[in-house]
Formats: sequence, C-alpha cells, structure tokens
Amino acid sequence: MKKEPRKWEPRETRLVSEYIVKFYPKDRHFTRVRLGALHPELLPEKLSDEERRMLVVWKRWADAIVVTRTKVILIEAAILPDPGDISKLLLYEYLLRHTPEFEQYLDRPIEKQLVICVEDPLLTKIARGSDIKVIAFAPEWVSDYIRSLAGRKQRGPMTYPGG
Repeated sequence: MKKEPRKWEPRETRLVSEYIVKFYPKDRHFTRVRLGALHPELLPEKLSDEERRMLVVWKRWADAIVVTRTKVILIEAAILPDPGDISKLLLYEYLLRHTPEFEQYLDRPIEKQLVICVEDPLLTKIARGSDIKVIAFAPEWVSDYIRSLAGRKQRGPMTYPGG
C-alpha cells in the first residue's frame, strides 16, 4: 500500500516561535528577517517607495533575531541537523551587520544560535568552533513528527566527531 505524502507544515517557524516564547519572552524579537541592503544599482531612481519595498523579497532571511539589552541573537532553527545551517549563520551575521534596519542595535555583540531538535555531535563540534551556540530544544510535538520520518532520519548521523 502506497504511503500518503505528508502535507507541508511550517514546522521550523513554529519551533523558533516556541523557542523565543520560552527563553526570550520579554525581549524584542523578529522572525523571518530579511537581511542585507539592496545593491544601489538595482534601485532605479524612478521606483516608488512601495516598489522598493517589494524588492526585499530578493534578500536572504534568517529564522529569527532577538534583541536583548546586552546583545543581538541571530537564530537558525532546524528539526533535523543540516551542516548548511552553520554557513547560513555565518552569512547572516555578515548580512546583519549590513542591514540598515538593524543599525541601531549593532553596538551590541552578535550571538549566533543554532536551535536543533535532533542532535549531531560532529555538527555541534564544528558549529562551536565557528562561535555558534548549539541549543537542543524539542517541544513534545516534534517527537511525533520525528517518529513519522524514515528510521535513518530519526537520529543524527553516526559520524564520530573525533578528539
């Protein structure tokens, strides 16, 4: 019998929202944040403000940014471990430093956080070597989702992280 495909759900969006509510409930936060500045050559002077705002969809976006009194926290959330999340956070940190909408907060240090549900020791080791905090966070509903996946996806890769 053919298994019905799962319908798409915004699980990482839910994950990052619940994470922020639990750990940063009183801090200012933004989700699905477009980062960077648009290249001036791409902005003909004849564009209206509304047309300029529409071009924002071409910018990369981070899952979330939390602004506390002492730091700016850049968050990438993933249910399943993905090595690409490390490079995303490094790129997003660079772009954040060049995002006009966040200039007022850039006197504070930027902390990069990778929020994951399924742990991967090697990914964690490499992330920490890149000054990225790895935080295991898995609300109860995540367990149900993970159980619905193929067995090989229910755990992190078995690669030994070494010394």
